[in-house]
Amino acid sequence: MATAVYPLPLNEKLAREVAQAAEATGLSRAELMRQALAFGVPQVVKALRPSSARRLTTVDPLPASQSRALYRLAEDDQEQTARLMRSQTFKAAD
Repeated sequence: MATAVYPLPLNEKLAREVAQAAEATGLSRAELMRQALAFGVPQVVKALRPSSARRLTTVDPLPASQSRALYRLAEDDQEQTARLMRSQTFKAAD
């Protein structure tokens, strides 16, 4: 297995925590950091994945039959909605 070396600057507080954790576990600082990355990377990815992949609400979507019935009706506020949509568009600066 190929290895890679990454310099990792730590502030004083974090460096002290790493040293204390290494001493408490009997691991070297390098092995402690490898273990921390192995345990923590999946959690970081889950927490920081793009918001488009996350559900933004706890409200369940409408059942298909209800949404079809609602969106089949003519909207009373079509002009206001169109105006709002136009105001959201932008053009690149020249």
